[in-house]
Amino acid sequence: MSGSDDYFMGNDEMQNELVERFLNSIKYNSNEYFEPEELEIIIEALMQNEDYDNAKHAIDFGLQIYPDNEEILLLNIRYNLDEGLLNVAEKLSNEFLNIYPENSEGYYMLGSVYSDMGQHNEAVAMFEKAIDIDPEAEHVIIALSMEYHFVGKYRKSIDTTKQILNKNPDSELAINQLMFIYQTYDEINEAVIFLRDFTDKNPLNYLAWFHLANMLNINNEWHKAIEAYDFALAIEPDFSLAIYGKGRSYMFAGDIVKAAECFYETSFVDDLRAVSFLALGDAYSQMNNYSKATEFYLKSIEADPDFVDPEMGLAYCLYMMNLEEEALRHVDKVILKEPERSEAHNLKGNILVDLDEFYQGILSFRNALKYDKELEDAWLDMSEAYHFVEGPEKALEVINEAEEVMENNNPLIAYRKAALLFELGRNQEAISQLFNGLSLNPDLYTTMYSYNKDLEKNEIIQEIVTMFLNQ
Repeated sequence: MSGSDDYFMGNDEMQNELVERFLNSIKYNSNEYFEPEELEIIIEALMQNEDYDNAKHAIDFGLQIYPDNEEILLLNIRYNLDEGLLNVAEKLSNEFLNIYPENSEGYYMLGSVYSDMGQHNEAVAMFEKAIDIDPEAEHVIIALSMEYHFVGKYRKSIDTTKQILNKNPDSELAINQLMFIYQTYDEINEAVIFLRDFTDKNPLNYLAWFHLANMLNINNEWHKAIEAYDFALAIEPDFSLAIYGKGRSYMFAGDIVKAAECFYETSFVDDLRAVSFLALGDAYSQMNNYSKATEFYLKSIEADPDFVDPEMGLAYCLYMMNLEEEALRHVDKVILKEPERSEAHNLKGNILVDLDEFYQGILSFRNALKYDKELEDAWLDMSEAYHFVEGPEKALEVINEAEEVMENNNPLIAYRKAALLFELGRNQEAISQLFNGLSLNPDLYTTMYSYNKDLEKNEIIQEIVTMFLNQ
């Protein structure tokens, strides 16, 4: 675009006047004259506002007057691409490139069409041609990087994105995409190394500090993450995502009060209201203040009625407050919206068991395991429910089934099996299972006592645990 275009695009008042003049010309069927550059601005503005009907009017009008104008022809391709008319967009792109074979945007448009068609290798070829013509086209390099990701060339995807940051370290699009790729391929340590070096060279890049903090959170380095968020906020004090992220770090680190302070601050930001109230609910739930937690979960639901997570949190808190009927009503809402949510089925099972509807509860535990066979709580809770109605032998059958189904040895399953075997008087088998549990995680042996207090007096268990811990 020319300098005058840039002026118009950066001047909302002038841009709005152009759009209004064009719309009035349609409304009153008047013969208004528009320069091609003005029509480009009008079309861009209408498409940006998703007013595609009037954008199409402007494109058709422009092509009648300026049939060979490259920018309007490209906007016509983009219109069809945005509207999902991919075959039309592909045809128009090829026609355009036959006339203007050295126009990099033509190859970019055709590559975008192929990408939307799922033809990612063809998209790569078009984006590479576009870059051959215009090596500095940042938006094309970003698109190429993403296509490399789609075809499984993640190293090329990373290297391509880094090229942009080497030239333009302030490119938010590039650093966001690079972090997406690192996270997608679980290259968190590499991301941390890159970001530490990047922030050393660009210490005032608040977004880089923010991403560094996010990666440190993933690495469970919460206090270092808080420091990185603080750097981001020192540069950009109103960066609400960093405040929210800092709150998550405090939550992970166990400082619930400071976490709540951060979430309260971001709850005034429209885009973060629902998640902030959810996080506040989670914070008070962790402090066992279930009454206060329900208040924030309800606020989160009010801010976004389609948000399922606060409904789940609310159901759990109501259950913990012994309001089983209300809890059941809310967990059913969760299951209705997300039928494959295993922890919701498991919570429903526990609620039904508390209501003495044992077999209905067992059915809910089965539903939970249908969607997540590794959900240890569902196996343990179902075993306990069977113990109530059919006794320890049936409870043991469930634990044996869990051992067969779960991919990895689970210490809680091992300790529960040991507890049941001791209860049944099968001491030799129980001792074997106790050793199994201790070898997996010796810190969890007291879960046997939580399940069956009588086992606290079992001298065999005490002797074996003491011997194991002192060896």
